[in-house]
Formats: sequence, structure tokens, C-alpha cells
Amino acid sequence: MTTQPTLRLSSRVAALQPSATLAMIQRVRGLQNEGIPVLDLTAGEPDFPPPTAAEEAGIQAIQEGKGRYTPAAGLMELRKAAADHIEKDFGLSYRPQEVVITHGAKIGIAQALMAFGEVGRNVLVPYPCWTSYPEMVRLAEAEPVMVRCDSQQLPTVDELEKSRDENTVALLLNTPCNPTGVVFPEDRLREIGQWALDHKIIVISDEIYGTLVYGDAEHISPLSLIPELKETSVWIGGMSKAYAMTGWRIGFVAAAEPLAKKIGAVQSQLAGSPCAISQWASLAALQQGDEARETMRASFEIRRELLVQELNQIPGLSCTMPQGAFYAFPNIQSYLGKTDPDSGRKVQTGDDLVEILLEQDHIALIGGAAFGDPNSVRISFAASADVLTEALKRFRMRLSKLQ
Repeated sequence: MTTQPTLRLSSRVAALQPSATLAMIQRVRGLQNEGIPVLDLTAGEPDFPPPTAAEEAGIQAIQEGKGRYTPAAGLMELRKAAADHIEKDFGLSYRPQEVVITHGAKIGIAQALMAFGEVGRNVLVPYPCWTSYPEMVRLAEAEPVMVRCDSQQLPTVDELEKSRDENTVALLLNTPCNPTGVVFPEDRLREIGQWALDHKIIVISDEIYGTLVYGDAEHISPLSLIPELKETSVWIGGMSKAYAMTGWRIGFVAAAEPLAKKIGAVQSQLAGSPCAISQWASLAALQQGDEARETMRASFEIRRELLVQELNQIPGLSCTMPQGAFYAFPNIQSYLGKTDPDSGRKVQTGDDLVEILLEQDHIALIGGAAFGDPNSVRISFAASADVLTEALKRFRMRLSKLQ
């Protein structure tokens, strides 16, 4: 008789939770591979192709043999183009040496957290928030302190101050926000930024959706409002959302040069340089892809109107119009406690409703618990109008059946 060896996992890995969004996406792909047609409204992935210039530049880079190592912090040509993009679209002036090209914005956030996180330190995370934030803080060996947003889904200085202590080192901000689509207004950002500066708290500002805003909303970087904050904080962006280059895996981290060098050093030891072909493609997208970016943004704006207007016509459902990103986050509280007659399942949370919709109606959404609000569900409108229309029809029908 043999005994199974015991895995001696680190505490940070043993307690790690998988990404809820990626887990649901994997389930959807499995069903689709079985021939089951699922209406997929889960992923934060545009249903548009990358700009043509990006694809052509990627092909050309392959043909010219450019698929080799680059400097760990990325091609200087791309770092310069990224700095120009950050200044033009976000109002922040960085030198190319202050920009690090990363393997996607996600790892850029993780590497920034590694620069500040250690045992005994805390990072404030306003919620509802992206599912990966708390786990990335833990991987950096710090402790996430979750701070509830107000009724407008915005963090307040009062709540942040209640959660701050002498061990607080950083604040994670995300505007436009995933999952709510909220764009933080200037006065709130200025107030939070000044509070962070006064208390020597680093801001990690995730602005990956910053050019995807709608209607009268205006995206403003908190680092542009408090110039002194920019000297100690980190700006995050990338190619995945606004340029529909999710699988190309290129992100940007911008910070004052001493900090940028340290984050670049972390990257040099973890993974080395990002994919060279993706870097050349991203350079072309930044230089030539703005028209394609605007076409996609305008389409998302139309879809959000379709989605939210339909959602708010469903009795008992409420959904704030998202100002940015490509998600709606409707509250389903009035349906909690009801039972689905077809499956016999009781709806106690948004996650329960998501399971019923997937099994009974082949609609895939993400439950709100992973984002910090179990009374809601996240619906991506980065899908065609036809898919949205049919999914909404089935969604409404399912809710009408609940007893």
C-alpha cells in the first residue's frame, strides 16, 4: 500500500481562489464544444477584431523574424508610443523610461502590488470590484481590506478613512469600473486623491477601460488631478479592451522612473520580455488604430442602451446605465427567495440565478458574489445586438416563471 505524497503548498497558494469569470468562461466553452449553443454574456472581451494595422504589423513582424527577446521592460518604440497614448488620452505626462510594457494589464497590476505588498501591509479595495483584485493583493502577501461603495457605486473618503490604519500602503482604484460601468466624477476623484496624498497612500489606478466611455461621461485619471500623487503612484492601461487585443496580452504600467525600474526588475525575473510580435502589433494599433477603436466604442454605446432599457422594463429589476466599460450590473434582489419551477432551485443569490439561466436557458452571465455583491449579476454587452436581444428575451421569460 502506497501513500500519496503531501503537497507542501505555500499559504498564499493554498488559499488562492480561481478567477470566477474565467471559470464560467471555461464552462461555457465546454458546453459549446458539446454542441450546445450558449448565448455568452460573460467575458470582458470585445467581439470585434483588432485594428487591421495591428494584425498586418504582427504578420510582418513574423515574416521579418522579429519574434525574439526584447528588453524586459519592452521595446523602446512601444514605450514611447504608450507614453504618447497616455498623455493624449489620459492627460498624464510620462517619459518612455517611466513606462513598462507588461504581459497584459493584469500582470501589470500584480507586479505593482508586489512592489509594495508584504506581510503586515494592507491594500484598500473598494467594491463591487473586479474579482482578481483581492487575490492579487494576497499573492503579494498583503491583506486586501474591502471598502463598500456608496449607493452610486462610488468609494467615499469617509469609508476609506474608516478602513485605513497605520499598515495601509495602497489603494486600488478602477474607473471606469468593472463590473458596474461607473465612471468616477472629478470631484470624487480629487477628494480621494488628496486624501491618499495626505496619508501617504499609493494609488494603483486601473484605467484599462478609460477610452470606453459613453454619453456625457468623461474619464479623468485621479493621477492627473493631484500631480504630486503621480510621483508615488502607478497608472495601469493596455491594449485588450479598447483595441480588442485580448489574446495579444500587452499592458502598460506607468510610474515615476525609480518605481518603474523596480517594477521592470520584477518583470525581468518573473517572465522577461512580453511577446515581441504582440509588441510590434500594439505599436501599429496605437499609431493607426484610433478609428477602429472609435467604431467599436460607438457600437458598445448603442448596445448598452438596448441592454439597460430592456432590463429596466423587467418588473422588479433595476439597473443603472453604465457610463463606461462594457458591463451592466443589475440588482435582482426582488427575485431572491423565489423558486424556479423547471429546475426546482431556489434563487438565494445572483449566482443561483446564473446557474439556472445557464442550465435551463443556455444564457451565460457572471454572478455578483465574485465582485462583492451577491444580489446582482454582471452582463457583458461586448456581444452582438442579436445575441443581446435573444438573451434578454430568455432572461425576461425565466424571471417571469419564478414563483
